[in-house]
Amino acid sequence: MIERIAIVGGSSVYIPEFILSLVSHNVNVKEVVLIGRKGPKLSRVAAFSQRIMDKSGFPGRVIGTTDLSEGVKGSEYVINHVRVGGMPARQRDEELPPRLGMIGDETLGAGGCANALRTLPVVLEHAELIEQTNPEATLINLTNPTGIIVDALSKYSNLHVIGVCDLPGKYVRRISDILRVPPEEIQVDYIGLNHIGWIQDVKLDGRSRLDRVLDQLEYHKEDGFDHELVELFRMIPTSTVGLFFHADAVLKKQQACARSRAEILYEAERQILALYDDEELTEIPELTRARNAIWYEETIVPLIQALEDKNGREIILCVKNEGAVRDLPDDCSVEVPVRVSKKSIEPRRVGDCPRFLKGLFHSVKESDRLIVEAVKHKSYEYALQALTVNPLVPSLDAAKAFLDRIMREESIELH
Repeated sequence: MIERIAIVGGSSVYIPEFILSLVSHNVNVKEVVLIGRKGPKLSRVAAFSQRIMDKSGFPGRVIGTTDLSEGVKGSEYVINHVRVGGMPARQRDEELPPRLGMIGDETLGAGGCANALRTLPVVLEHAELIEQTNPEATLINLTNPTGIIVDALSKYSNLHVIGVCDLPGKYVRRISDILRVPPEEIQVDYIGLNHIGWIQDVKLDGRSRLDRVLDQLEYHKEDGFDHELVELFRMIPTSTVGLFFHADAVLKKQQACARSRAEILYEAERQILALYDDEELTEIPELTRARNAIWYEETIVPLIQALEDKNGREIILCVKNEGAVRDLPDDCSVEVPVRVSKKSIEPRRVGDCPRFLKGLFHSVKESDRLIVEAVKHKSYEYALQALTVNPLVPSLDAAKAFLDRIMREESIELH
């Protein structure tokens, strides 16, 4: 029995999907505490989540609170779900960089750095309060930029931190479909950083099946796979890898796009929240489902189940390196297969970076390290260095123009 799960950023309109996932997986939890800011949104989401739970006959309670310390008290798991600045901030991360000749993204490149400058101060403050109130809690981070947040929390807190992303699991499931076996029957040799992952091999019954998968992809050209990169490197990248290897085409598409993804999601959130006002509503609306928030059902809930199981399972997660990727710093975050159980969290040692990725991975992690230090020391110089060495930022001039602008527009204080 899990006494309590706390969610920081618990007023997200997609939280009811998490509640439904707990119910459908029969996770035995007494209380789910949604921690959010003052205002009607939190109470609406909490009330609808309770109706979802009540309809299922599940005996758990959903509680809304604005008190972080009270909310995390006694929680075995704290899920960091906060979005500092809301969807309008994500919209800036996606829309401003393309205007300055850079790819826009909330996790990578200039947008990811801006997100970190805005988000890390809040997350580090929250981590300090959680550590004071409930130091044994496991912090599961869903907030972007996940890799940078795991770096910062690993260095500047003593909490047990795990970063999650739905992309690796998505590709494992796609490959298991190609091989026509359940996902748990294959072993995937995966190496990456958050949102920059590659599948190097796929094994079934101890034998490599990568050639079979690659041949199938070449023959069928299935959607969602970067077939040019697959053919060139004989490995399978996640979709966001294309930001680096197809940068010109991605930027051109972003600059021509009338509406960003964030703008579309922001409008959908307002409509979804209005639906939750209906006290007779006891099922997840189609508009909520349209987001396809699979990270609850297919990543976070299975992770919690593994953490409660003495036998556990292997899941691809974002964790502190500690030798998993031999030629990256031990204190940086990596995304690798991790054996998770009630007893331990053990990253698989995946060896060296492939040579063609080594320079990219080191550049990204150095940018991540510098942006963490920029926040910790409120340093303009570190922030400018982080942007300048980032592979998605084309020049020092572009870095400076972007940094100066976000400091003005978002009142970011750096010295």
